[in-house]
Amino acid sequence: MPSRRKSRIKIITAIILLFLILSPLQDVIDRQRKIMGFEQKLLLMPGQIAGSLVLGGFRGLAADLLWLQVETLFHSGQMYKMLPIFKAVTFLQPNFITPWAVGGWHLAYNISVMAKTEEEKKRWIQAGLDFLKEGISYNPERYDLYFELGWTYYHKVKNYAETVKYLELACKFPRPEYVDDVLAHAYEKNGQIDKALAKWREIAKTDSPFRNIALRMIQNLLTYRTTIKPE
Repeated sequence: MPSRRKSRIKIITAIILLFLILSPLQDVIDRQRKIMGFEQKLLLMPGQIAGSLVLGGFRGLAADLLWLQVETLFHSGQMYKMLPIFKAVTFLQPNFITPWAVGGWHLAYNISVMAKTEEEKKRWIQAGLDFLKEGISYNPERYDLYFELGWTYYHKVKNYAETVKYLELACKFPRPEYVDDVLAHAYEKNGQIDKALAKWREIAKTDSPFRNIALRMIQNLLTYRTTIKPE
């Protein structure tokens, strides 16, 4: 009991000290908030607690709380309510890659399949692509979102020219081996057989976990001009 009481006293003391430290800064925060237009942008932000944290200067903590709401909505099947939260989280933390990647995936895959018409489905897929492109504009020096966008074009849209475009950009940065693997497949799908061969040969020279696949793809391309061996 005494140790528990001491812990509570320490927590209360820390809260009081934090309040005393932050109080003189509130006027400055309020002025900056108005300059940056936070009040207007937060009209779309769900969650009063998160909104209060942002207005108090705690943007990172607000983003964390909003991200917890995303998890709750996803697991409760309310995915259509997630877009405003993705927008809010990425506004608060534009260099946090996960919300961009997961948001683009939910829009292009999970929410699009709930659409009632083909036109509506296309709009949600495009919304996912646009969301990923916006994320790239904030994080242009990392492979992650280039790959997510390229993969969405490859797997969901079947637009292999755009796939190649973004996967080549992803390969300009440190990346996992699977990025090169998908790019090689995209080259073939896009009719760029010579580039597909070159990429597979590049992979075959490494200790990549895709090395054996690369060797088989090279053999099939040289023999059949396709990676799929005819029956």
